[in-house]
Amino acid sequence: MHIILVMLIMLMTGCEQKADLPESQTEEQQSVPQKSKSIQMISRVNTDSIPILMYHSIGLNDRSTLFVPPKVFNKQMEHLKNAGYHTMTFKDLINWKTEEVIPDKPILITFDDGYLDNFTIVYPILKRLQMKATIFVTSDFIGFPNHLNWGQIKEMEQSGCIEIGVHTRHHLDLTKNNPLQLVDEVWGAKQRLEKRLGHPMIAFAYPSGKFNHKVVEAVKRAGFEFAVTTQPGYAVKKQGFLTLHRVRISRGQSMDAFIREFP
Repeated sequence: MHIILVMLIMLMTGCEQKADLPESQTEEQQSVPQKSKSIQMISRVNTDSIPILMYHSIGLNDRSTLFVPPKVFNKQMEHLKNAGYHTMTFKDLINWKTEEVIPDKPILITFDDGYLDNFTIVYPILKRLQMKATIFVTSDFIGFPNHLNWGQIKEMEQSGCIEIGVHTRHHLDLTKNNPLQLVDEVWGAKQRLEKRLGHPMIAFAYPSGKFNHKVVEAVKRAGFEFAVTTQPGYAVKKQGFLTLHRVRISRGQSMDAFIREFP
């Protein structure tokens, strides 16, 4: 409560960690000396823009565009892998922020809300392909029906495939919160996740993509390095690291359209 009051006053402030190799490379190509491999894997320092993909649930539900069928998602991930994209977490993205070296063809894969299928369907696919993703969990829904539980979250984190981000306590419209509620939703969720997982939370997603100046300021004061919106398009530095855009991936998108967007 003391920390929340301080923030209120300020408001009034299994997977490898190295870059992934395309599956099309042979074992002989993968065994080249480390120096040569590093030359292949790294990108120019100042990558202008990075796609941050936005998913929610991976499952079958014709009534909602938030659901992407498992077979479609699997094909999308296999395409990204074979096309030479290197998946990153927001922890990796610190290098982009500080203008250091990042992998060639970088991409971030994100999931909002923390649904159970992120563990039962998404996690096995990413683990098999040695790809990374970030799941933005709503802290007070952890353990609820159809949502992740703490054991599943910890297992995914420990694999190195999954990074956990913050999606508030109760998935409310932050622009309608009073100052005390705003601090509680943002800082309270961050505190709970950090206490249970034992490390800092650096990435935040605005519920339903809704934010204003006061909301962004609350996220900044809470100490987040990055925050993502639902504004369409690639992430560009000039957007601001607390208002990065994302590319929504919906149920109706064809595989041909996906490949055209991410060749």
